[in-house]
Amino acid sequence: MARRILIIGGGVIGASVAFHLAEAGAGDVTLLERDKLGSGTTWHSAGNITWKPSHFHDRPILKVLKTVERLEKLTGQCTGWLTTGRQFLAVSAHMLETFEGFAAVAAERGIKGRWIEGAEARRLNPLLDPAAVKGIWLNPVSGRLDPAGLTAAYAKAARLAGAEIREGVKVEAVIEKGGRIAGVVANGERIDADVIVVAAGLWSRALLLPLGISLAQWPCEHMYLITDLTPRLPRETPSFVAPDYLVYGREEVGGFLVGFFDENAKTRDPASIPDPFSFTLFEPDADQIAPNYEGAMRLFPALEKAPVRRFINGPETFTPDGLPLVGPIPEIEGLFVATALNSAGVTWSAMTGEAIARDVMGREHDFDVSALDPSRFGEESRDTAWLAQMASASVSMGYRKQNR
Repeated sequence: MARRILIIGGGVIGASVAFHLAEAGAGDVTLLERDKLGSGTTWHSAGNITWKPSHFHDRPILKVLKTVERLEKLTGQCTGWLTTGRQFLAVSAHMLETFEGFAAVAAERGIKGRWIEGAEARRLNPLLDPAAVKGIWLNPVSGRLDPAGLTAAYAKAARLAGAEIREGVKVEAVIEKGGRIAGVVANGERIDADVIVVAAGLWSRALLLPLGISLAQWPCEHMYLITDLTPRLPRETPSFVAPDYLVYGREEVGGFLVGFFDENAKTRDPASIPDPFSFTLFEPDADQIAPNYEGAMRLFPALEKAPVRRFINGPETFTPDGLPLVGPIPEIEGLFVATALNSAGVTWSAMTGEAIARDVMGREHDFDVSALDPSRFGEESRDTAWLAQMASASVSMGYRKQNR
């Protein structure tokens, strides 16, 4: 009898896990989504993917780029992938030195990034004031996609490989018996299972707390604006990142998207998040991101008077060290998690799905996954005050270190 495998959560991560498990022939794979696929946090992702020369932004990013191409061929589902390149804007001497290191590694690996001067930078994005930066490195291995389209592609590929995907099924409890997974209670009924993968994003911790499992994750508010500017930008305009100001952005339907990984990020107690919370946002908080927006205005002066078309403030789940929780839970046989993607779920989706498939199948990994161990924080993960504090700091930590 084939193993009965349940995946809880139908965001981009759960859909990828379903595809990779079904394709690997791991068992009878069923994904349970409480509402619609991608309705939790995936839908408000900016969808940016950019290569960087670090251990956790090399292999995962090259993996997702190859997977996107394969999914589109396999399913015919458009993911909206568009190669744009990205302008890395160095305001400080320190960040200029950091980007020089990026450029050196890129050259070693045959990635044709290059430094560009002010005139070309303005041609690529006429909104940019080149005098506001010390240097601009153009990274060609960068682009954006539609998170909903990518999720749909993973789901379609999973179905083609034999997985079942059930929407409108809310998992209320995970059942264990004698130290092993036994199933779930969903919509008031029991569903038996031999293996469960919890990929429920900011709801993952609450699902496992009754089993004595405290996942080291906590939600923070993540904000970006979509502004209307003149001239309107073409879709192929390179995106940008300016770590000195903790801002990033790109073209969005002719307008200009500007996002923030702010310091002292606002946290949210998971218990305070409304239920249901599907295709839902928090109230805007302009004061929270005002210092970062001031930096963005120095780079793009037109932002000072730009009308805001939309203010997005949605939850993302962060860990104390900025890396996701991916792998088995040793206390309960047959229980795995794929959660807390630190606002990089789209980027990490392919690697996470593959890693979980290898874990479930008992196969060796082709890279060191020990840093993703869900149990790596030990007893500290039970301290919610510590978790909230560390998650808040983690939001900007990645941009300060430039390892996102």
